Amino acid sequence: MKRLLFILAITTVSCSKDFLDTKPFAQIDAASAFSTPERVEAAMNGLYDLITTSTYNTQASLTSDVKGGDLLVVSTGNYNRFVTEYQYLQSPTAGYGGGFFTGGYKLITNTNVAITELPKSTTLSEATRKDFLAEARALRAWAYLQLVRQFAQPFSVDPASQGIPVVDKVLGPNDKIPERGTVKDDYDFILADLLFAKENISTTRSHGVGRMTINVVNGLLARVYQDMQIWDKSVEHAKLARAATPTNPAGFPLPAGSVLLNGFVDKTPEWIWTLVYRSDDNTGYVQIASFLDPYDIGYSTFRATKTFLDLFADADIRKKQFFVNKAMVGGAAGNPLQRDEIMFSRDGYLINKFLFRGSWDLNVPMIRSAEMYLIEAEGESEQGHDALAQDALFEVQKRAITGAVKSVNTGAALKLEIRNERRKELFGEGFRLYDLTRKKETLVRAAPDHWKAITLAPGDYRNILPIPRSEIDVSGMKQNTGYPQ
Repeated sequence: MKRLLFILAITTVSCSKDFLDTKPFAQIDAASAFSTPERVEAAMNGLYDLITTSTYNTQASLTSDVKGGDLLVVSTGNYNRFVTEYQYLQSPTAGYGGGFFTGGYKLITNTNVAITELPKSTTLSEATRKDFLAEARALRAWAYLQLVRQFAQPFSVDPASQGIPVVDKVLGPNDKIPERGTVKDDYDFILADLLFAKENISTTRSHGVGRMTINVVNGLLARVYQDMQIWDKSVEHAKLARAATPTNPAGFPLPAGSVLLNGFVDKTPEWIWTLVYRSDDNTGYVQIASFLDPYDIGYSTFRATKTFLDLFADADIRKKQFFVNKAMVGGAAGNPLQRDEIMFSRDGYLINKFLFRGSWDLNVPMIRSAEMYLIEAEGESEQGHDALAQDALFEVQKRAITGAVKSVNTGAALKLEIRNERRKELFGEGFRLYDLTRKKETLVRAAPDHWKAITLAPGDYRNILPIPRSEIDVSGMKQNTGYPQ
């Protein structure tokens, strides 16, 4: 029987970093992974390890930015990384899409194991079972959200277009693989998981360990409702994501603008969800900060365009995220966060937003309050609530721009201002391509900003990734329109 190649993964627990190892069906002992509270905790921690692999979240985040027009990869000395993505030459056998597909369904399969086994546990209280179950379903929803954004046209373009297979249980070797439904089917499934998580996750969970919390769940709901253009719900959940909880009574306030120059690898008060990397548990040079590093310490191959750089006013502290230590660019030792001047190097401008340090413990912000304010601003603007949109937008602007004055723009001008604020605030964090496609904007890249010119209209098949050939060969899954089967 034909099967989904990447869905046929399953979990066991060990004492190593990889507690959730892929095993053939004959070797499954999933129940043992949830037999004691200690093993449950280890198994749940293991789910997050699946996100931190270099071929999954890291490459997915960088791919969105390198395709989106504001950043680029250098044309030479690029180690052949992200070159296919930048040139939009992905195919069923080329590019990083196979890793995204594999990583996504591997995480989904493992969350399905947890969702199946947790209700059977006799060692956990009912409240604890529900809490862990909510966590697993929130992680499954996150994985599906990444997949549907990567492999299907945006909800705003066509909710009835082809989605991705929804696998809501552990599949046996003879189980039939679900067909590809619609994008709306996928979003309905994601919403069901997140709404369950919202009702059942404990509000006393710690916010400092990089795991799902009620605030993270609300942040994910804000993103989903934003994608679906259910604006009142996106606003509601963006506010809830920043709200205080019993274990975090201060909520998630925006810190001073100076914090934006500290390297973006250590948690700050506004980080709602953090992907944790330790000095003894990381992916080395294949981390986001490595590719954005300006000093040739890491891969150092991403650059910013002049058109993007020109969006930043001189009074905007975020413009300093492009200032570099001139001596270090020349090869000398020094403080990488010393900001002397903006420098052009190999096709574009150096970026100094993310600190690439030798201890390798380079945490990644997955959800920040700034994003939530911008979701709120967009949602209010789309509802015609311009004054409320201006208020939310100003929260982000006033901490970044000296002497900022609240916007007086309305209508289309305000919407454009909010979109540009997202570009300035969130660059390098994996949003740009999805923002372009969900807002149905045409991507126009041209010289001298780019060494590969391209124009892509909304709905162009190249805006999404092809299903990997290895998957099609095993399961016979239908390919995305425009790509060879």
